[in-house]
Amino acid sequence: MSAAVRRTVVLCLASAAGTLTVPSVVASATMSAQQETAQGGLEVTLLRTWAPEDLTVVDGLANVPLTMLAGGTTGAYRFELAVFDQSDAQLYRDSWERQLSQQAVAYVESGTSYLLEPFRFGVRPGEYEVEVRAYPTDAPDLGERIRLPLVAFDGRPGTSDLYLATRVEPITEGAGGGSWSVTHGGFGIAAAARMSILPTEPDLYYYLELYGHDSDSTLISVSAEVRSGDRVVYRTPATQVEVGPGGVPFTGHISLAGLPPGEYTLAMNLGAGDGEGSRAATFRMLSPQTAVAAGAAGGSYEADYFATLSDPELEQTFGGVAVLITDTERVTFEALPPDAKRRYLTEFFQQHDPSPGSPGNAFLDDYLQRIQTIRARYDETVGTEERMPWYTDRGRIYLKYGEPQDRVVNYSPSDIGAPSGVGGGFAGEPPYEIWQYQTTSFVYLFISEDRFGHWRLIYSTDPDVQSLADWYRRCGPSALNDLRTNFGVNTRFTE
Repeated sequence: MSAAVRRTVVLCLASAAGTLTVPSVVASATMSAQQETAQGGLEVTLLRTWAPEDLTVVDGLANVPLTMLAGGTTGAYRFELAVFDQSDAQLYRDSWERQLSQQAVAYVESGTSYLLEPFRFGVRPGEYEVEVRAYPTDAPDLGERIRLPLVAFDGRPGTSDLYLATRVEPITEGAGGGSWSVTHGGFGIAAAARMSILPTEPDLYYYLELYGHDSDSTLISVSAEVRSGDRVVYRTPATQVEVGPGGVPFTGHISLAGLPPGEYTLAMNLGAGDGEGSRAATFRMLSPQTAVAAGAAGGSYEADYFATLSDPELEQTFGGVAVLITDTERVTFEALPPDAKRRYLTEFFQQHDPSPGSPGNAFLDDYLQRIQTIRARYDETVGTEERMPWYTDRGRIYLKYGEPQDRVVNYSPSDIGAPSGVGGGFAGEPPYEIWQYQTTSFVYLFISEDRFGHWRLIYSTDPDVQSLADWYRRCGPSALNDLRTNFGVNTRFTE
């Protein structure tokens, strides 16, 4: 079961009636655990939202340090979750195992990275304890365990707990998956157990659900304060929010540019006709010198990876992203300075991660594997200029779509058929390769007209590829016959 889409398990106890006033914030159940593990150990945060029938939905976020996994030999670790009632009876238990990606294993020794494990369950009104444990699968004694108190909402509250994030965005229909730790109210939330803000990306996002009354609309006043200890260092004007019977998500972001490094609290002050209260959560502003060492972007695996690359390594490995984006995006991407390019790449690979919230990034792993392959197979030199492998025709298609499922390669076709003077002046048919991808059924025909290792894409059934007008004269009858018999491509030139 993927942690990013983990089911909500409801633990049933007797329900109790509650008031509808805006409550004061309940003391954080995670603060003592975070203080206890502030030196780089396992960190866990529990955040609560409310659902009808007095259900408290609990979102858990666990930062699992890679250094904790260094004692294992298989690159696998296990994550365990248990919920207990006041009599210490176990009400729920779940566990899952992860295999670290190659890139994650490479940075275990660095001491800078965390793996984010999200989980979710639901409870009825009452008091509980939540136990979280993580350990290398083949070395359980090297793991860590945290046990946290949890108080479920006693009836309908005025608000949820306050979620802090590096990004909060609406989830639009048909959009690709983002790097969301949590989803709520139609929003994706990129959060972590210990929220850290980079001075180069100083926007702090927040998410809060306002519930109001269950029978009519409620007008709630909301303002934000950033505090350093007891001192208020930043305050926003109050906003009036009309909350209907079903409740409403309240989200936004605050720019903290220029805020000195340190530990801070964001408090959302709430006021309604029948009460006042607040919700608060802690975060830290990193210094430029410690941003990478602290796990850049609040535990972001991608940001931590790109921060380790030198400027030349960045260009030599990730210049290929230019062929995966639109022409407009390419112009912007190629003009970015190295640090801005790192931020761009972090966002790009997070947005394409097929399993956001799980360890590593399969899309990034796949990209690196394809780069390695095209370097080995598809490097070309044109004249005295060596082309980057992703700018060769075969390299570009391979980087986009990976290994073709069907391929015909003929480096010594018949010398009969191709007219002299076409494709470089050689008589006979040029070497050719034909690729097909089963997922799209698109076919790509490449030929080496100069016979010296320069390959050109001359024909494709892909509507995004412009075939050459005289492609059928360049390739010769053997390639035309293979297109027809092996790939079902029937044109007036292959019949």
